[in-house]
Amino acid sequence: MRPKVIQGQGLEKLDPAIFRACDIRGRVPEQIDVEVAFAVGRLLGRWYSHAKVGVGRDTRNASGALAKALMDGFLTSGCETFDLGICPTEIVAFSVGIERIHLGVMVTASHNPEPDNGFKVFKAPGDQEPIAQLLVRLRAALSESFTAAAPAGLKTPKALSLIDEFVTQIVSPLDAIWTQGPIALNGLNGAASWVAKPLAEQLALDVRWVSDDATGLPLAGPDPLNPAHAAEMSAFVRSSRADVGAAWDGDADRCVFFDETGALVPNAYVMAMMADHFLENAGAAGVVYDPKLVLSIQKSVTRHRSRGVRVATGSSHMRAAMHQTGAVYGGESSAHHYFGSLGGIDSGMLAWITMLQIIENSGQALSQLAKTYRQEVAVLPEVSLQVDHPEAMIADLDQALLKGKGCLEVEGGKDTFGAETHRAYRLASGVRFSLNPSTTEPVMRFNFESDGEPQHLLEQSGEILQLLLRHTDSDQTSVPILALA
Repeated sequence: MRPKVIQGQGLEKLDPAIFRACDIRGRVPEQIDVEVAFAVGRLLGRWYSHAKVGVGRDTRNASGALAKALMDGFLTSGCETFDLGICPTEIVAFSVGIERIHLGVMVTASHNPEPDNGFKVFKAPGDQEPIAQLLVRLRAALSESFTAAAPAGLKTPKALSLIDEFVTQIVSPLDAIWTQGPIALNGLNGAASWVAKPLAEQLALDVRWVSDDATGLPLAGPDPLNPAHAAEMSAFVRSSRADVGAAWDGDADRCVFFDETGALVPNAYVMAMMADHFLENAGAAGVVYDPKLVLSIQKSVTRHRSRGVRVATGSSHMRAAMHQTGAVYGGESSAHHYFGSLGGIDSGMLAWITMLQIIENSGQALSQLAKTYRQEVAVLPEVSLQVDHPEAMIADLDQALLKGKGCLEVEGGKDTFGAETHRAYRLASGVRFSLNPSTTEPVMRFNFESDGEPQHLLEQSGEILQLLLRHTDSDQTSVPILALA
């Protein structure tokens, strides 16, 4: 059954699985529909009744209806409500950061395929309640009493477009000169072009888009790291003779890069490039990064005699760490990039423009620039597996790896393996292996890296993978092929 609001009662048949560590996400209409959206807006509006609230949305088929129901819920609670229109997620975060609104909600399911959709919530930096705790409270409160629909005569939300202001905010402090050739762009028909196009126009950049926005999201979902999408982008970079390619996910808060040969640049190296760029003149400010892939960015931190802080995976954790530490940059292995100049939010748009600056300042092609980072650290593409019993898997890993002097360091816990924990092993050969539960999908993420011999990385990761496969879902028959990224 679909979720339903019964007059005078709460939502029934609501699937609690839609509440994740950093957002709400589920299938439309089975798990999330307009009644759920209205109820969420009604509740948040009740809790933030004196706040200015804003709602943005991506290009999914259901996003318009969900955004309207959400805003109706806010309006019913008496909130001054603003419609931010179709925009990348960072526009909603930006609107909160500059205090144009006090509470923002983005209607999106990020890289998930349709018909998935959901809500990302952004609060003012001074609000001390973590997003994860707010979502827990929201899930519990949805069993309360509600009206089933918006009352008649409800005011309409005020239109508020902040895209031009955001573009100016990015461009004005930059000495952004691009003297090289065309730039290949791929928003996978999501929200990226709403900002990337005016940004490119402002900077007089020669950009080539993979496809027209009107064709809709890809059936497999707007994930730029999907092998088919990455292959399409690689071919497009080559055919358009571009000097660099950038691709975003559906709500444009993740950004990945392709060099002039069409090769995907591993994000571990992109994070290190960004850290080197921002730490050059950062003074006492440092960087923050997640625990998946750390060796390359740690070398950047050491180069600049700076400081790096490792934090839990997830956008809410990263944003909080950016604020608490005053970091100049933050990087997540999933291709989220956070910027102190934007108040600590992640921005796929500033990431793209910053990469152009890095390439321009280096005087090298991106492939040559990436080669210098590859010589320091070797990485493998991330492996995602459905694991039947994580605790048993970790026990087997400990038994296999914690022998003699073979393992120099173990990070993370094994008894409380949850959304905010990870486990990583640093081996004597230079190999570092980390495992983390996904915050957006029911899978485990496995990452391998090494500042030792790349051949040792391939050999030891192959042995570890065989052990991992003993604990995977019985229906999972394909074995990942390990190769240097």
